[in-house]
Amino acid sequence: MPPLSYQAVWMAAGLCAIAEMADPAARVSTKGGLLYVWIAPGRFVMGCSPGDDSCFEWEKPARAIIVHKGFWIGQTEVTQESYQRVMGSNPSRYKGARRPVDQVSWYNARKYCQTVGMRLPTEAEWEDSARGGASSARYGPLDDIAWNDGNGGDVTHQFGQKLPNAFGLYDTLGNVWEWVEDRYSPDPSKRVLRGDSFYNLPDHVRVSDRLWRCPRPLIAIWA
Repeated sequence: MPPLSYQAVWMAAGLCAIAEMADPAARVSTKGGLLYVWIAPGRFVMGCSPGDDSCFEWEKPARAIIVHKGFWIGQTEVTQESYQRVMGSNPSRYKGARRPVDQVSWYNARKYCQTVGMRLPTEAEWEDSARGGASSARYGPLDDIAWNDGNGGDVTHQFGQKLPNAFGLYDTLGNVWEWVEDRYSPDPSKRVLRGDSFYNLPDHVRVSDRLWRCPRPLIAIWA
């Protein structure tokens, strides 16, 4: 297999979220067929985790964030089965109904979420959800929770094979990058991705790591 460029793994439909009144049970999207989990309002520290010596400058400074409204968020990354059902196509390089969809632009990620009656999460909502209440760089031992360059075998993987975080969310780290709503503030023409992928080095797969790219789809897959 040719060497992968990041172009093959930047694009994921990500997790959809919506602000809504709390409900004690998880719910299933009737249009997308995926399970959504309720995240309660609260406070967390966003950015470089305490004791994390691997942080890049764009993860600093750490800062206290208050999430004023609870919201629903996808329990998994958007699967190819769900994306095909909603959007009528499957652009993924790594085929598999229960694998996350890849090769998706920010615009199509947003369109998917809007079509199922939801939206992309903000970056703060994403990190609050991904941390699962933990303040550390990872919510568990890396190989137990995330597909990365050390264990991923250069492919994506179906959801549910790694341990979830304390909120019951799978693959918030590793597997594929996930689009969020936010623009990247030094260059507002770019949008932010979170969570890293199966192609990222283990040291990079941390809950505060960030990536930013143009929202349009890329033409090339291989470097």
